[in-house]
Amino acid sequence: MADRSNGRDSKNKKQRIRKFNKNMKKKLIATFMIFAVLVAIVVVNTVRISVVDGSDYRILVLSQQDKTSTTLPYKRGDILDRNGNVLATSTKVYNLILDPKAILDKEEYLEPTVNALTENFEINREELINTINQKAKSRYVVEVKGLTYEQIEKFEKILEDTDNNPYIKGVWFENEYVRNYPYSTLGAATIGYTDSGNKGAWGIEEYYSDTLNGVDGRKYGFVNSDNAMETIIKAPKDGNSVVSTIDMNMQKIVEDKIQLWVERYHPQNVAVVVADPTDGEILAMSSSKNVFDLNNPRDLTRYYTEEQIAAMSDEEAVNNMSQIWKNFCTSDTFEAGSTIKPFTVAAALEEGVVNKDQVFMCDGAQTVGGWTIHCHKRAGHGPVTLEQSIMYSCNDALMQIAALVGKNAFCDYQGKFGFGMKTGVDLPGEASAAGLLYTADTMDDASLATNSFGQNFNVTMMQMTAGFSALINGGNYYQPHVVKQIVNADGAVVENVEKKLIRQVVTEDTSEFLRQSLRDTVVAGTGSKAAVAGYEVAGKTGTAQITGRRNEDVYVLSFMGYAPYNDPKILCYVIVDQPDVPDRSSSSYASLLFSEIMTEILPYSGVYATDEAAAQQAAADRKAAEEAAKAEAAAQNGETVQNNETSQDANVAQSSEPAQNADTTQSSEPAQNTDAAQNGETVQSADTAQTAADNAGADESYDDSAYGSIPDNANILSTEQTN
Repeated sequence: MADRSNGRDSKNKKQRIRKFNKNMKKKLIATFMIFAVLVAIVVVNTVRISVVDGSDYRILVLSQQDKTSTTLPYKRGDILDRNGNVLATSTKVYNLILDPKAILDKEEYLEPTVNALTENFEINREELINTINQKAKSRYVVEVKGLTYEQIEKFEKILEDTDNNPYIKGVWFENEYVRNYPYSTLGAATIGYTDSGNKGAWGIEEYYSDTLNGVDGRKYGFVNSDNAMETIIKAPKDGNSVVSTIDMNMQKIVEDKIQLWVERYHPQNVAVVVADPTDGEILAMSSSKNVFDLNNPRDLTRYYTEEQIAAMSDEEAVNNMSQIWKNFCTSDTFEAGSTIKPFTVAAALEEGVVNKDQVFMCDGAQTVGGWTIHCHKRAGHGPVTLEQSIMYSCNDALMQIAALVGKNAFCDYQGKFGFGMKTGVDLPGEASAAGLLYTADTMDDASLATNSFGQNFNVTMMQMTAGFSALINGGNYYQPHVVKQIVNADGAVVENVEKKLIRQVVTEDTSEFLRQSLRDTVVAGTGSKAAVAGYEVAGKTGTAQITGRRNEDVYVLSFMGYAPYNDPKILCYVIVDQPDVPDRSSSSYASLLFSEIMTEILPYSGVYATDEAAAQQAAADRKAAEEAAKAEAAAQNGETVQNNETSQDANVAQSSEPAQNADTTQSSEPAQNTDAAQNGETVQSADTAQTAADNAGADESYDDSAYGSIPDNANILSTEQTN
């Protein structure tokens, strides 16, 4: 029995051992596999650190050690115009750094080092010695900033010549970059500037600051295991450059003409936007409010006297500078006036509530919602077609058209045209004017009437530029933009900024009708002074009374035009705010500025003249007139000489030039009627039946009481908004 029992025990023991070994085998295999995976991970990471990221890892370790470390600054990218001209760049400069601890390490180092520094740089000897002694334990003292290479070249050779200069110690140069603007004030508000730390402020500098900025490098020095100094360098990564849509030459033309108008007519503001209406590219943009030196942006002496500046508090100075830096063309709002009329006509055509042959009767006024609202021609235009409502800028006809469109559709089209919303232009501080427009719920009949011709709601120049471009280019609303390309430090293209179609706002049929109407406005309507010899120019005049000052003789004058009229390539929008002239409501002052600008821009941009002989003759006449004016001015000891075309005569609106352009002879009777209306006299209804020839060529003007009985929009607070 005992043997049998022992046998069973032995058998069970073997089974248990075999069973245990089998499980252990599985566990061992699993454990080995896990261990192998962990080992592989460690090996892979070790290889990656030593081979791939070795430099970064060593720098990370060194940065945590008490060793020498120097920042290697990146170069901020350039800002270029569309032709590659540098508008903003970063120039390398050198800071002279002292290491007082090294200079005082031995007694014989101080004198030679001080002598070398004072002989090569404009440094006061006594002050230098005091600095070294007072900061004896310091290893880093900035003694001189912003030196050029030419200024340090000689001293660097002295440092390198250790055989002859063994005791000059503790001096080295640190690199950094300073922002430089080669053309000073050119395109200031569009370009913007930078604050310390490469932080962009306003303009492209701010909007594209992250793109323009790079990444600093580092230079580490440490003692290795062999007790020798070793250096590791992590190279800086320079920023990308930005190629703008701005054309430097067009920008200069615009700014020169703005300055001419400021000197000639002393307005509160003159602003201009030049754009390509087929893709939203802004070619030039400026305002007389935004002229400042990008290399010294905090200089207020252009606008204020030294006494005024001294009396300013810090807060007042900052606010005044902000008003100068802020781009008027994108950030300020105003009432557009009659340049809105093509938008109203477009909405009516799209809604099908008018046809192209429809005729409206203008008797000089409409009574709407209990208010009498006048046409700018108080005597009335008589019967006008839909096209003539634009040509003659007839308020009466436009009020009738808006009434047919209705409040709901009118407000809907304001949104489609981009009013009351930001355009999305790639610049900071854009205004939307959202709070300065009516909605269908808040708009009454009188407000609809005044909105139809551009009063009682606000816009920005950028909104007008984008919307008007859509009216004339076939109906395509493109997002305006000021940058067309991003390139890296090696010049390779990183990104092309393509045109961005936002929406279709009108049909090609409507656009074609408007192009013809706008052409006829220049040929035979209120825009005759905008004509450019040899070119088929089209456009619309605008005269807007200023919010809150309806009873005063103050106006924002404007002209929105383009060329060629049936193949738009260059669009130019001009406003002249409150010129100091006898006839302050005459849109001629804006139309003439448009003509001056486009006379130079069109041939420069390669737009072919339809009458080359006329264009060449006009250019020759202009040059001769300029030379004659200079000669006469010199003969009169610098007195200003005005030519006939830009005379400030009160009758500029009734000059014979428009009538000649329209192939008509303008009688004095319409002018007498207008004068009578402006003097508050009653004009007989028989005198209101004007022929097309009578209406042709008359500049758009308003009498002082045109809207005297219409209250300002309660929502409109001012002519500026920055939301």
